[in-house]
Amino acid sequence: MNNDFDGFLDGSFDAALDAMDLPWLPWVGSRYREAEGKTIILGESIYVYGSGDETVLHRILKKDSLRQRQMTHGILAKFKSRYLRNFERAVFLKRRPVAAERALLWSQVIYHNLVPRLLPSRKDRPTYDDYTKGWRVFLELAEVVQAQRCIVYGLESLKVKALLDLLSRDVITERRRLPAVGRNRPLALSFLLNGREMNLLFMRHPSAFFRWSKWGTVLRETGMIPIALGRNAGVVTHPASV
Repeated sequence: MNNDFDGFLDGSFDAALDAMDLPWLPWVGSRYREAEGKTIILGESIYVYGSGDETVLHRILKKDSLRQRQMTHGILAKFKSRYLRNFERAVFLKRRPVAAERALLWSQVIYHNLVPRLLPSRKDRPTYDDYTKGWRVFLELAEVVQAQRCIVYGLESLKVKALLDLLSRDVITERRRLPAVGRNRPLALSFLLNGREMNLLFMRHPSAFFRWSKWGTVLRETGMIPIALGRNAGVVTHPASV
């Protein structure tokens, strides 16, 4: 395992993840196995940014690039990443979570992106086929890591449809639209995955126009807060994060 991740990343699933032939390895927090309500945070896609030259592409296409980004942008907060900061605000219901809180959150969850290909630019949108392939990967991943819950970034109807089309009706135990937050209605979806219940909450993507105080309330009311709040004792810290 890369020493850059020491104390924060759990590599014990890597053999199984490598066998899945994923384009990018998901971030698996070092305390995920001991976390209550094992949670996957499901982002959407990775796209070419900046100049898009060979150096940039090489960095993005590295199998551990998502992990590198989660470490530098998420835990260490070396760069301004609105979607990460907004989600942290919703979890802790505070404008500026501190370094120990960031470490607490990202060391207890898995972060994965749904779309299994690199999008050419930020303007490009995933297709139905992208979502279908991504959900197939997700279902396999959830089984490998024995996840119980998933917070899904994005409420696109095509994204929801692609998953519902993969699931047989008899495994779906709940499908419910929740009260609107602004113009967006969260979706609670539960289904049986090889006999185990899997609970999903579809919420607005936290990248922009994200009312984090309202969405933090939704996380609490649905029981989907991804960590046990108030249990900061023993959380790992990194010298560069304090």
